[in-house]
Amino acid sequence: MYPSTTWLSFAIFILISQVISPAYKPLKCNSYTGANTQAATCNGLPDIICTKGCHGSFVTAEGCKPQDGLNGLDPLTTQTCTVGFDRDTIADKVCSTRTQTFSCGGKTSGYATCYGCVKRHLKSPSKDYPPEWVNQTHPFPNPPPLQ
Repeated sequence: MYPSTTWLSFAIFILISQVISPAYKPLKCNSYTGANTQAATCNGLPDIICTKGCHGSFVTAEGCKPQDGLNGLDPLTTQTCTVGFDRDTIADKVCSTRTQTFSCGGKTSGYATCYGCVKRHLKSPSKDYPPEWVNQTHPFPNPPPLQ
């Protein structure tokens, strides 16, 4: 007895779906980079990449001054972070727009919505170490043997 066409189609669908990473629902991102690209990141998740970028809403940051401000007397402004937003220090955040990058110390609100987010398959570290690494000593002593 042969399996039905429906059963065979279902089995093929299952096999294909295991090879292709499914797209996640749109993600709300409190921190993000590359929002205007096909490789946006969201919330610092190293294994997620958003292939359709981020759009719609973005973080708004207050108390911003240009990071390349030369005179230090630039007035503080409010910026919409259309390219990226993340923490720089405990107090300051970095806000990137299409034209400039700012350091912001005031209130923030909102989030970016990123689309087409998929799990990226990170490669394992290479075992082909450079020759100069051979016979290097580790700066820490070896751990005691297991008992």
